[in-house]
This record gives sequence, structure tokens and C-alpha cells, in this order.
Amino acid sequence: MNTQRIEQLLHRYWEAETTVDEERQLRQFFNSNDVPQHLMRYKDLFDYEEFLQNEHLDSDFDERLLKQIEMPVVKAKSISIFSRLAPIAKAAAAVAVLLALGNLAERSLLQDYGRMAVNDTIGQQITSPSVALGNEAESTDLQTKDSLSRQLKSIEQQERIRK
Repeated sequence: MNTQRIEQLLHRYWEAETTVDEERQLRQFFNSNDVPQHLMRYKDLFDYEEFLQNEHLDSDFDERLLKQIEMPVVKAKSISIFSRLAPIAKAAAAVAVLLALGNLAERSLLQDYGRMAVNDTIGQQITSPSVALGNEAESTDLQTKDSLSRQLKSIEQQERIRK
């Protein structure tokens, strides 16, 4: 085959403009023994393409491959009831600690002011002197009446404001 024609086909081959027939002609040319020295560098490429076209997998390839691959065994992990409930128990313990600390802080703050928080009959929190609520022998009926009358006035004012 003409060397000039092969060089033109090679140029079109690199530009991806050749037909299947022209590529077959190139493979035939490079598979022959009379390839010029300056085109020898392309011979391996076309030999390799020819080799790939003739290369096929065996019919038992899939079976051999599957035998080599081991299926992983997945074991179920058993989880005890304790490990399932542990996060809930931890959260409950944290809430209990926070409530206890809050209660201690409230008591210590109220002791500093000499007052004590008490729930009245309506469910509102009011503050009153600790002397009136204590069981000490020093508290008199007058002090208790005075304290209770102040509480009653406070409640009446709050109800007027609500209305």
C-alpha cells in the first residue's frame, strides 16, 4: 500500500474521521512485515487493537470469579435492654441533678434574704417572713395575724389588677 495513503489515513484516524473500512486497512497494513521505519512507532498500537478484538473471556469466567469472591457473613449484634435504655437513664439522671441543684440554689438565695417561698391556697407563690411561718416560741399571734393580713392584701391587689 502507498505510504502517502497510509499517512493520510493516520492523520484522519487521529482526527477520528476514519470509517471502519479505513481502520481495517490501517490494521492490515501495520500487521504486515513491510512497514516503513518512520511508521513503526504506530505498529504496536494497531497490533494491540487487533489483539483486543480477538481476546474474549472464557465461558466459565463468571463461575471462577464468583468462587474466588467470598460472601461476607453478617452477624446480628444482640443489644441488651440495659444498653437500649442507658441513654434515657442518663438523661433522666442529668435532669434530676439539675433540678436538685436548682432547688438548693433557690433555698440558699431565699435564706440570704430572710424570706421563704410558700404556696398559697390558690397555687400562687408568695413570700412571707419566716417568723410568721416558723414554729418558734417567740412568734406571737399578733405577728402571725399581721403577716396573714399583708398576704391577703397582696392577693386582693393582684385580683384587682387582673380584672
